[in-house]
Amino acid sequence: MPLYSKSSASLPLLGSEELSNYSDTIVIGTVKEINPSKWNSINGKRPDGIDSFSLENLIYTDITISVEKYLKNPSSAKEITVRLDGGTVGNDTLETDYEPTFKPGEKVLLFLTKDVTIGTSNIEPKHLRVTGCMQGKFTLTDDWKAVRPDKTVSQDELLNTIEK
Repeated sequence: MPLYSKSSASLPLLGSEELSNYSDTIVIGTVKEINPSKWNSINGKRPDGIDSFSLENLIYTDITISVEKYLKNPSSAKEITVRLDGGTVGNDTLETDYEPTFKPGEKVLLFLTKDVTIGTSNIEPKHLRVTGCMQGKFTLTDDWKAVRPDKTVSQDELLNTIEK
């Protein structure tokens, strides 16, 4: 029987300074690839006997980001992997309303933190999570705006809060 779940969460509101302080790294980059979703099982497929999603049994999606610039904790890595809860594997779908969405080719500024999630932190490849879920992802526009669903600021204004 296919599984479908829509998951929502109440997020504490984080300002730009808090996002910066709570983040292990901050990058500007471009979405290179949205990888196929997987179950968090050893083989990436639905575990036997599972009839609902949980912290231990869930679907995740990895996003590959080509890094243009590190704004906090520079690294030599030209690409990073960002992991999100949710996705579709076969007939099973886990939707979340708290994770950000990504499009290939999208230019983004991301506040990122280490993955400490029970169900996905130990699954390769090495990856990061978006700090504050959807709050930690801004789409950068050609007219120098930084946009997320609940907020639009100038890129300069956002960068200034990070560099403090």
